[in-house]
Amino acid sequence: MNYIIEAIFIGLYSLTVYIPINLVSKNLYTRFFFTGFFKHFLGYFLGIHNLYCKFHDLEIKKVDILKLFVESILEGFAFLIGGLFLSKMDIIKNNSFIIFIIGFILHIILEILGIHNSFINDRCK
Repeated sequence: MNYIIEAIFIGLYSLTVYIPINLVSKNLYTRFFFTGFFKHFLGYFLGIHNLYCKFHDLEIKKVDILKLFVESILEGFAFLIGGLFLSKMDIIKNNSFIIFIIGFILHIILEILGIHNSFINDRCK
């Protein structure tokens, strides 16, 4: 149940990142990619990654900026692919809701795949 609450929070955070990007860019591809990119990249600087470590009674390690940048690019592509897939399905018409859904679903998928555990092992001490 905790994963669902976390996923809702991540979906809302993704939507918060999307709002200013939506105001600046009218290109759908750019909006999806940069939402994913900045969601991850800013998550470190805003303390969201540290908060995730604290949920596991750990502290965040200092991050390698190049590694954070590469991970952010990967997350950008995940949002781009997910956004294009959901927008092409033509079930969801609202791009803001698509962003929320991508953030929500990605969080759960990464939890199931064990990516979050590797994050904890790599980033938390």
